[in-house]
Amino acid sequence: MAGDAGQSGRYLYNRLSEKQFQQLCNSLLAHSFPEMTCYPVGHSDGGRDAVRRTGRRSVVYQVKWTSKPLQSPLSWLTEAIRGEADDIRRLVEEGAEEYYLMTSVAGTAVPLRGTMDKLDKRLEEYSAEFGIPMHCWWQADIDARVDAAPAELKWTYQEMLAGVDAVRYLREADSLAAKDQELRTLLLAVLATQWQEDVKVKFKQAELEAHRLTDLFIDVEAVQVSQPGRAGMLSHLKSSEALGGAAAYLLATKKPLTLVRGEPGQGKSTLGQYLCQVHRAAFLPDDGYRPGDTHLPTPQLPRLPLRLDLRDYAAWLGGEDPFSDFDEDPRKKARRARKQGSLEVYLAEFLSARSGGLSATVEMVRDVLLRFPMLIVLDGLDEMAQIQTRTRAVKEIDQFAARLGVNSLNVPQVVVTTRPNASGMAEPSMDTFEAIALTRLSPSLRTEYLRKWAEAHSIRGRDRRDLERTFRQRSAEPHIVQLADNPMQLTILLYLMRKRGNSVPAARTELYTSYMETFLDREAAKTPAVDEYRVDLEEVTAYLGWHLQSLAESAGRNGQLATKALRKAILDYLFGVEKQVDLVDALFTAVTDRVWALTSKVQGTFEFDVQPLREYFAARFLNDFAGADVRAFDKSTVLRALVRRPYWLNTSRFYAGFAKPNELAGLVEALEEELEEGVRPLQVRLAAWMLLADGVFSARTRTQRNAVDLISDDLSVRLLAHTLVSDSETPVLAPDRGGEELAERLKEQLASDPDSALTFERVAIVKQLQDRETFNSWWQARLFADSGRRQVAWLQLGASVKAGVNVAPDGVAKLELSENSAVVAAVGAGIMPDHGSPLEDRMIQAVLDGQCSESEGAGWSIAADLLKLCAPQHHLRRAFEDEQAYQADVGHRDTPVSGSTRQTAMRRLKERDSRFDHLQRALRFNKGQSGTSSPWGNTARALSDIYGPCWLAAEIAIIGASLPTDRFRTGVDITPGSEPFGEAADYGRLLQDIRFNRSKPEWWAEKFVAHDDPLSRATWALALLAGATDKVVLSNLSNLDTVAETLSDRLFRTMVEASSRLGASGLTRRLADGVLAAGVDISPVIGLLVAHHATAVERPADLPQFTTQALGDVGKYGTSGWPALRALSMRMIASPSEEVLEGIRAHGAASVLPSLAIPRATVYDSGILCSPADFPLEWVLAAERRVSQDAGNEPLEQVAADNEWFTL
Repeated sequence: MAGDAGQSGRYLYNRLSEKQFQQLCNSLLAHSFPEMTCYPVGHSDGGRDAVRRTGRRSVVYQVKWTSKPLQSPLSWLTEAIRGEADDIRRLVEEGAEEYYLMTSVAGTAVPLRGTMDKLDKRLEEYSAEFGIPMHCWWQADIDARVDAAPAELKWTYQEMLAGVDAVRYLREADSLAAKDQELRTLLLAVLATQWQEDVKVKFKQAELEAHRLTDLFIDVEAVQVSQPGRAGMLSHLKSSEALGGAAAYLLATKKPLTLVRGEPGQGKSTLGQYLCQVHRAAFLPDDGYRPGDTHLPTPQLPRLPLRLDLRDYAAWLGGEDPFSDFDEDPRKKARRARKQGSLEVYLAEFLSARSGGLSATVEMVRDVLLRFPMLIVLDGLDEMAQIQTRTRAVKEIDQFAARLGVNSLNVPQVVVTTRPNASGMAEPSMDTFEAIALTRLSPSLRTEYLRKWAEAHSIRGRDRRDLERTFRQRSAEPHIVQLADNPMQLTILLYLMRKRGNSVPAARTELYTSYMETFLDREAAKTPAVDEYRVDLEEVTAYLGWHLQSLAESAGRNGQLATKALRKAILDYLFGVEKQVDLVDALFTAVTDRVWALTSKVQGTFEFDVQPLREYFAARFLNDFAGADVRAFDKSTVLRALVRRPYWLNTSRFYAGFAKPNELAGLVEALEEELEEGVRPLQVRLAAWMLLADGVFSARTRTQRNAVDLISDDLSVRLLAHTLVSDSETPVLAPDRGGEELAERLKEQLASDPDSALTFERVAIVKQLQDRETFNSWWQARLFADSGRRQVAWLQLGASVKAGVNVAPDGVAKLELSENSAVVAAVGAGIMPDHGSPLEDRMIQAVLDGQCSESEGAGWSIAADLLKLCAPQHHLRRAFEDEQAYQADVGHRDTPVSGSTRQTAMRRLKERDSRFDHLQRALRFNKGQSGTSSPWGNTARALSDIYGPCWLAAEIAIIGASLPTDRFRTGVDITPGSEPFGEAADYGRLLQDIRFNRSKPEWWAEKFVAHDDPLSRATWALALLAGATDKVVLSNLSNLDTVAETLSDRLFRTMVEASSRLGASGLTRRLADGVLAAGVDISPVIGLLVAHHATAVERPADLPQFTTQALGDVGKYGTSGWPALRALSMRMIASPSEEVLEGIRAHGAASVLPSLAIPRATVYDSGILCSPADFPLEWVLAAERRVSQDAGNEPLEQVAADNEWFTL
């Protein structure tokens, strides 16, 4: 992140005055050289600010300072020296023997071209001119000397301090300037207050409120969902990258902005608490006033932490004061939303409130953000119920993050937490935020938590062993494992197991109900008032869950009620349902003081401890009392209203869980009607999936089967396959909760049409529902039952699960593999041929011909092992420091192979043929080859030595030729007198010649004429596209067209695919628009080949050189048509039409795009959703988001009033 202009980021010299900077320089000199003479500042100094004398020898120091960023620091310093020329000459005459210029200006270090090297050259000239050695201490030199100076010296110039130094100054300095003393008092007060708020677990109903956070914290694991700027570039069927523990990751990550997604109860807020406590512990003194465990890890970079509840921020944006104790009835008058809603303004009020009322200003906030390393946790984006408020808040968060990037020197860290987003609601920009997702608890984490929980409750000895045995036994049941896969539900399970032993429910709603009943039983036994008013207490608590949840949605409240408002809500309810109003005091006390449902986290207010509890009670109230006074009330109308509202989605799960067996069919009908209406396609399907996973329909097999039917259509397959990968927390359907039925339904669809565009998505879902052995048995039966083209389709289907490795040798012999496409499919599926068999030779040849370069290399055949070592993606990946083969995911395979897997593959190959020893050496950077193209060229040569010239070797060599010359010098073995093309092609020479002849049209023309065999022509074409200059490509487009016309379709498609890979990698230089226009004039496919290397990889371009018809025509090249598909998508967004939509359709469902946003509703959105198998996934997702965003729902409270659900 950039710092203040003119700053390198270590110290803020521009905040000092010119005199202060000179005093700082003098102090540094005096610290290093006690004999230094420092002259008074502000006086006429005759060109010397300090002099160091040793005998008759003197060294002169002159200070030059500026507070402004400089366009040309070299010119400024040069002018400064020229301005001192007369004084320098006089000083030399007086005996000066060395001259130092000390400056606050930041230099650049690029060898020969940076300002530091350039000034050194000028100083050599001045040294010769003045007859004295001259040197310059740049900002980095001053930084280094300040680093080495004692703290007392730094603190004298506290205005320049930033980062950890600024924090140390506030903590440790004996005397501070008045302004900094005020800031220190404020910040330490805020840290102390938030330490107190976060030191305990926030879940009192499970008897955890008395326990320290650190006693029970487990580091829930996370996966990376998207990287900044690459959201939507990850294929929906790729696995997310495992990150380990979320806390450990966020304490060490270099990425400053992170969105953390997690299911209800997964521990998002606890994670935020823990992160902040770790950083607070580094700053707060351990003086006996700080409660809680101090044994927290020490962060490598301590940050000043602030944790903000976004529901409070939402209330503040709406005009409320979330920090006030004043009782306000939100219904009395409409509050006006704030015009100025920036997070800096909110932070000023937040700091004032959390510091005990000290004054905090926006200027103070900006100063803190500038100077201090910050951690800002924005917790609970999902708790912003109003869509407009959430959208505005996200906009403010994005703008805040952008300002941090410009106005801070310490790379602040911002962490935003939220639930998974199934409704296209606003989230921080994925261009700047990394997205990670908390995962289900692993068995080891469940065990760790059990032990911590038992220790916290002093459960030891036999009781502990009984609890652990009960947990192990019940955890063998899939439903219990599902309940135990997040910390909150695991806490409830352990609580119930402790109280009731083996007798714990296996369904989610029942779990919460049993937990509440058990808890209330205990309270009733201790408190007669609770026992006496138990029925009323449960009813009022359920009402408060509904009331607070509704207020959050309809009035933008933060889930809290002031004391007076809570009493009034209870009174109003009792009066409305004609119960005794004099029960108010008793029920208020029971609801709050008796440790029942509500707690006071902020003085003067009450709220439910955790949001899932509020949602549970809201669902309970809806189940028990909605329609109580309406004859033949249809409960399914409530479910319909719930599932179409994002804020009520978790409530809908609890609500459906209360249903009796004779109500289940009505719930399925309600879901079916919602699906037919198409208001929120993904959310309703996800709701149906969740209800199945929760076991809502398991009591009625037929009803459950009908529910499964709802999510087996094409649109469900596309949306759910994407969700299961993008949201790691989506629960898997247990076999007896619809999982087996859905798997069988999808397998029926696969058997009916294995060539379907949705085959791989159907397989992806089945993989989640059935074990590999079951799937493989079914797959083999279908494989051998079909023949011809359908058998090829089954082989292709089996590739994603590597099913071919399980086919026995006698089964391999039965396969019909006469066609080349069948051999390629066999390689992809992992078919294992007999050693030395004709099939093995054909599979190897298919790999060498480049036909299998998009295969993973399943199994351990020679063909598979060659792919593990030599597939183009691996050689592209080696060119990048981040080890990603492609700068944009357009659909090409980018699956890293572990080092151990590659070593094993190489060992097998060497056992078959000793010549693979040479390939092993060639793949490495050997002695003297670092920073050269040797591994690429020598690998291509080694492959050619074993198998002869082939496309795979040629492509590897051309990748090497495309490497950036500023990072990789040309270096490769070459056979003297060899040729780059032809029957004896030397691929080392090919690599060298491409690099040496980039701009020589005569070389390209000569080689085109000299070598007319198909492999040479295809190699020449790819080399031209990847390596030649604009002028050379332009002059050879007609030859490129000749290649396109004369090559076989198979070889030409292979070349197009290779060109696409190189273009998507971002490795090649970009060709000019004029070259692209000339290519398009020849033919659409020539235009496509040029477009691979002419369009920006990072963002889609419209490609106006193409007609819409031409962009659609190249859709037949599949993944390789990505520039055209991107262009069509840009046109569809800007000016939608049937013609453009048909062009997108021509590219097919498997094509990959970056994330899209349709700015406004069109008549085509519903058409895409009606034919989801015809369009790329991103267009299906974009249409679904557009439809969902336009749905617009009135608050549920209003629906309830309009339909007279309650008589209140």
